Amino acid sequence: MEPKTPLISGHVIDTVARATPVKRERRKSMTRRSGQSGHIEVRGKYYVVRFWKDVVGQEKRMHASEKICPISGPGHLTKSERERKAKEIIAESGADTPECLAHAEGISCGVTLREQTAWWIAHVQQRKRKPIAPATVESWRGCLDAWILPNLGDVPLSSVGNLALKGLVEKMVKAGLSPKTVNTYT
Repeated sequence: MEPKTPLISGHVIDTVARATPVKRERRKSMTRRSGQSGHIEVRGKYYVVRFWKDVVGQEKRMHASEKICPISGPGHLTKSERERKAKEIIAESGADTPECLAHAEGISCGVTLREQTAWWIAHVQQRKRKPIAPATVESWRGCLDAWILPNLGDVPLSSVGNLALKGLVEKMVKAGLSPKTVNTYT
């Protein structure tokens, strides 16, 4: 004997929130990295250390490996010596340095604030719906050329945030600009 109505209708299932929210993309960040000691393993006649290394132009990292010492014979190291040498190899490679991360990210993000502002001003002038007036363009260019582009023009667009603008605001205040002008420019 079947029930006349189902316990859960299709409408209710569609309106219930998902148990796991959709995860957004995460960028590379040094704060989520605690440093690496590597993984020592045997490969052929040698001990090798495997560790993660950033790849230019890619989001994901790849494994890198380097020889530490032979398993036996001349040059053989004890376990503690191998671990110390592995940490030295990782430190020499620069895999845990912010500079390595910035280099890998800086090339992949590509667009600078200067390039984006040039494209944006050209776009808002030529768009079909509500193009901006030439006087507005001149006013905006004055703001950009006076303060924003000299200080932040070569910064990758993905790095422009509160921290970058904080430095710009400090420079503007030191130069004697009023709070209203600082607010207008930023």
